[in-house]
Amino acid sequence: MKTIQWFILLLMLGGCKDKYDAPVRTIASGYLVVEGFINAGNGSTNFTLSRTTGLDSPGIIPEFGAQVNVESGNGDLYPLSEAGDGKYSIDQLAVDFSLQYRLRIKTRDGKEYQSDFSSPALAIPIDSLSWKPVDGGVWIYVTTHDPTNNSRYYQWKFDETWEYASRYNSSLVYLGAGQFRPRTQREAIHICYMYDTSNTINIGSTAKLSQDLMFEYPLNFISYSTMNKLARKYTILVKQRVLTKEWYEWEERLKKNTEQLGSIFDAQPSDISGNIHCISNPGEQVIGYVGCTSETEKRIFISRTELPQTYVSTGYEQCLEDTVRDHIANYFDGAGVLPISTLYSNGFIAGYLASTEFCVDCQVMGGVLTKPPFWQ
Repeated sequence: MKTIQWFILLLMLGGCKDKYDAPVRTIASGYLVVEGFINAGNGSTNFTLSRTTGLDSPGIIPEFGAQVNVESGNGDLYPLSEAGDGKYSIDQLAVDFSLQYRLRIKTRDGKEYQSDFSSPALAIPIDSLSWKPVDGGVWIYVTTHDPTNNSRYYQWKFDETWEYASRYNSSLVYLGAGQFRPRTQREAIHICYMYDTSNTINIGSTAKLSQDLMFEYPLNFISYSTMNKLARKYTILVKQRVLTKEWYEWEERLKKNTEQLGSIFDAQPSDISGNIHCISNPGEQVIGYVGCTSETEKRIFISRTELPQTYVSTGYEQCLEDTVRDHIANYFDGAGVLPISTLYSNGFIAGYLASTEFCVDCQVMGGVLTKPPFWQ
């Protein structure tokens, strides 16, 4: 869902420093952007509505207070609840595969929008996820096939989670005034988990092949030097959808625009209006495409021990330990440092090892301490 927002921001921010009057229509202020799909399978249906802004203040403005409904071909309406920040959702829809479905929107200013009707598509299972080490990193591949030869157009999105450890494992909690106590296991701040979602468009088609088989589509490359994704353990959850030909072609245009947008000598952005229309003002452009499909999922894990014996970034390469023997209170009462462990000499405390919060507390890098429920 981040891809359309990135594309709009690139259109508004991209270009040369000197003024250039582009020969194409630019994204103006106030366009409605619709992101999401009608879920014909298990799980909720979620949409995000937002508005573009002008070049003088580029950004994305959430669309609040809209009435959003899924409509079936026989006229039944299924209202979505507003969840804040321009997000709208409804729990499991009982989709009838003999009917078509569309999205209807009425914004707080009274404008009405609707998508074209779409027939539900049933996503097929992912056959396998695989990975291969290459120079500089790891490639993740997805393989799928439809024995009925009816799917042909595919899209993949993914969620990443990885475990990492701070450079130093603190066994002490500083109490102030030069006093310490042992850190309990429940207070450990050494191992964290971080999350990310795909922001690129991953689509593939077998329309020109005799078999509906997508073999080892290159889904995601993870560099050994990128942050710390592969430093300990990594997992990717891949979600597969089946698209219609028209939906696929729209995603293909969006992908081309996001990947080729560059200098004025590059291919100029094409129109990314989809199958959503403003019925109150037919001349108003709306950005997005709403289809009706389901998702299948598959997850794999990669451990550091499975990788080749090569350098893998931890993100803590610049961390150093300090030895603190004197002026203990002055040192630790200052902000930004944490104790690591106690130094002993002949059975007596001789000082402490310490480092910056960044190097000791894994949360500073942006992760969380709570282990995900799916973690292995």
